[in-house]
Amino acid sequence: MTNAIGILTSGGDAPGMNAAVASACTRIVERGGRPYGVVGGFAGLAGRQIEPMTVEQAADHRQEPGTWLGSSRWPELREPAGRRACLDALEAAGIESLLVIGGDGSARGASALKAERSGLDLAVVPATIDRNIEASELTIGMDSAVAYALEAIERLRITGRSVPGRAFVIQTLGAPHGFLAEAVAAAAGIEDVIVPERPTDLDAIATRLGELATTGPAIAVMSEAAGDAVRVAEALRERVPLRVHPTILGHAQRAATPSPLDLALGETAGRAAVDALLRGESTFLALAADGTVTPSPLPAPLLSTTQGART
Repeated sequence: MTNAIGILTSGGDAPGMNAAVASACTRIVERGGRPYGVVGGFAGLAGRQIEPMTVEQAADHRQEPGTWLGSSRWPELREPAGRRACLDALEAAGIESLLVIGGDGSARGASALKAERSGLDLAVVPATIDRNIEASELTIGMDSAVAYALEAIERLRITGRSVPGRAFVIQTLGAPHGFLAEAVAAAAGIEDVIVPERPTDLDAIATRLGELATTGPAIAVMSEAAGDAVRVAEALRERVPLRVHPTILGHAQRAATPSPLDLALGETAGRAAVDALLRGESTFLALAADGTVTPSPLPAPLLSTTQGART
């Protein structure tokens, strides 16, 4: 049985990551193992920032946004020297398997480590607000990010109803794809959404916003991957006699309060990942809208360049 298991969060932080860490830590201890937290993602792993972790310590952060373990984007993992540094750090710490919680790049990094050391057991839990992993219907964090955007949109609707004659362009995170913006627009019932996956007709958007603004809220949603909301607002103002205001959600969207769904997904996925590792399996944990978790062997199909967002 695997005894020492490392837990690592990588890439952009996502609401619900801490729930996955907490449930995984609890499961490891329940099964007689020893949990270790990797501080600072793959960069921290290469730097041997590995610390024993307690159930109480992890549970204290369960409902917090972000990741208390810290994260990083570490391109050195693409190089043999970077992967060797990570593998050497795991060996020096006596860690026999690793749970990676993150997005597409994190899953690719985990698969690269597995390819270099077949005896290392790895589990990947998809956690990213962008939901850009084809193999999983949901990703931990997206529901929370959509809810954060919906709250902002509702406030724009209030001011739009209060003072008609204005329009708004709200910009989400999500580069280089528009999956998150698509999900936000669908949940908010907004027709006009600007994403890089399809052409944008600013003339048509301007006409619709002009019509909506005469009686109430007029809102378009766009992804940061499709440009800048300030410039889009300026372009729309040139086409219709409206005051068009940009609202950029920015990285505050990443720090949204974890929704009940993301907390539940984190709990379920963390336990399932540890169970797979204890069976000596390397796996990708696909998350479904009904709350089920389906393991598949690494490497799983990861980034989709054509698939739209699903809520």
